[in-house]
Amino acid sequence: MDEPLKSSAAARARPADKWSSLRSTSSSPAEQDDEGQPSRTPDSEQSANEKSLGSRRALWGWLALCFSTGPTNGMINRYVTASIQSAANRLGHIPGTDRPCPRRSTNGIQCVVRFGTGEINYNSYNLYLQAISRACEGVISILTAGVADYANNRKLALMISIYVFGALVLPFAGLSGGSMKDLEAMAGLYATVSAVGGVYTVIIASYIPLFMRSVGWFKGDNRLEDDGRNPNMIWTKGTRVSVLGLVAGNVGSLTGLLVGVIITYAGGSAITAGYYNYLLAITVAGCTTIVVAALGHYLLPRITGAKRPIGSNPILLPLTNWIKLLRSVRRYPHPFIMCIGTLLWNTGYSNFLRLLGPLFLETSGLDSGSGVYTVWSFGIPLFASLGSLAWMFAFPRLTLGIKTWAYCFLSVQLLTILWGCLGINDDVSIGYKHQAEFWVCIVLFMSSGSALRALNRTLYASIIPRGSEALFFGLDITLDLATGWINPLVQGVIQDRTGNLRFPMIPNAIAVAVGIVFYICIDVSAGINDAKQLLVEDE
Repeated sequence: MDEPLKSSAAARARPADKWSSLRSTSSSPAEQDDEGQPSRTPDSEQSANEKSLGSRRALWGWLALCFSTGPTNGMINRYVTASIQSAANRLGHIPGTDRPCPRRSTNGIQCVVRFGTGEINYNSYNLYLQAISRACEGVISILTAGVADYANNRKLALMISIYVFGALVLPFAGLSGGSMKDLEAMAGLYATVSAVGGVYTVIIASYIPLFMRSVGWFKGDNRLEDDGRNPNMIWTKGTRVSVLGLVAGNVGSLTGLLVGVIITYAGGSAITAGYYNYLLAITVAGCTTIVVAALGHYLLPRITGAKRPIGSNPILLPLTNWIKLLRSVRRYPHPFIMCIGTLLWNTGYSNFLRLLGPLFLETSGLDSGSGVYTVWSFGIPLFASLGSLAWMFAFPRLTLGIKTWAYCFLSVQLLTILWGCLGINDDVSIGYKHQAEFWVCIVLFMSSGSALRALNRTLYASIIPRGSEALFFGLDITLDLATGWINPLVQGVIQDRTGNLRFPMIPNAIAVAVGIVFYICIDVSAGINDAKQLLVEDE
């Protein structure tokens, strides 16, 4: 772990000089305001944050927090949705009859369940629920990103959100009764947990550029170019921080899912136990999140927020910040272009993954296949971790530009989604109709997707102005969350009409294909040069 974070003596020379000048500057008398009190300036705040985040303790604290959310995230994305799918199937019936729904089919299970005042396809229940939770998550993310950069209690807000995130999944073990009330309670908890996740997602991502600048980003003369030259030490450190954060979260997911595998195979027959094993594993994951988060709470240092504009209204601050951000689109066009491209890719990526799990269970059997499903779910974060780690080690050693890497990853993503679309025709024997196809899919899809996510976070951190990390990362995340409800809603309608989980894959393929066009339009060098100017200087 220590060796990859080291650099050559020559590479360390320039940042060291910069730190020396930084320390000498900080030792001079502090500027004072009209009342004779030391005033905070953007440079002094940035220097203090860089110094506090420059230690390995700070990095380990951040990684511990990334790990802590992994178990609950893994359960929310796999076991909670699987439990809701299984419960909806048990409570549903074949359309037009009173007969119970089948538990296995390779061409889609025709089953409806009560939703509100009507009935919908049982898989649409999950999709509509995801649309609702994503909409709530987007609203909370907008408010969080608007004030996080100015908050001196950024760490406190992060910790509270993670503790609540873990605590909200603790009641799942008591929802195994199989009644409609249990199903509705699971749905309510799922939506609430997803909304709380928007807070920590925005704040924890805002630490990435701060870690990058703690080793000298924007202080050296070398700039990243997309011409295949070896990246400098600072850029490589940025990729490592981004990748290690993702890997820590994936290892956390692996930990939680490993517990799920043990519980499932030690809890007796899946046919008799039903989805209770899932619910018990979810509760254990919540406990793990809270315990590990306490360690990260201890290690991560407190950082100083940017000075709030004089005369600004704290209540209206999120709105004014978003207006200021949108007005800066002409000054910083490339972060906005990348946001759109990332948004389209992530829409296709995340929604395809949400279809893949229910489709695997339908193909292998909602009861008989639950044991295999836990092992398959375990492989999702495993291959994601291997993919991002492989890219982290390959990036400094291969003469490929950053955008060339992105094109390779996006091509693999598009191919795996299109493969599922082939199975729409009942007469076609491929298209995720056999378990082997699902295993090959997660190897390709998760490894390339996780590497692309690490690439996105690192590249985006390099083209946003300093001092506005949470706001710009909030833009990236919030645009995804604010529009993320649209695709699940469209998928829910398509699923309700067709009863085939492969049909909703079509809009995901379209989203990824259009997203590639926006990636082509990103000018990396121009974006980095634009980011040298503070957002407040552009007003």
